[in-house]
Amino acid sequence: MAIYSKSTLSAVKSQRKKRAEKAKKKLEQLALSSPVIRDMIKEKAVQMGYVLSKRPYSPPAVFDPIPAYTQGMGNLFYKTREWRQLRYKVLVKFGRKCMCCGETAGHIHVDHIQPRSLHPHLELDESNLQVLCEACNMGKSNKDSTDFR
Repeated sequence: MAIYSKSTLSAVKSQRKKRAEKAKKKLEQLALSSPVIRDMIKEKAVQMGYVLSKRPYSPPAVFDPIPAYTQGMGNLFYKTREWRQLRYKVLVKFGRKCMCCGETAGHIHVDHIQPRSLHPHLELDESNLQVLCEACNMGKSNKDSTDFR
């Protein structure tokens, strides 16, 4: 899930609005050039209007604030800026390949070699991290301290 600032969201919205206005002008020009194209545009507009009228309302996305890091904070740890930066750094360093089985497809996890539950002081230590696929990481769980690097 991506997290955007208010200024970034407003910039994206304004870009979309400009593109929509530009597309509308282009369609108007096409409609004036040919009656066949004008009829096609009207037909599509009717179809789109019907689809949009049937679409349920979805409220705008609400982004939770990023929690501040504290040692041993539980599952909120994985949403902290410190973890996400370290995870990205490890993925860049080792690549997107499981160090246990060599898998490159599917979900890739950054695993704590020494489990966080038993060694909370090592949760942000880069030397305690390895890249594993979902299957290997779930199989290893927090009961094993095997280093596959």
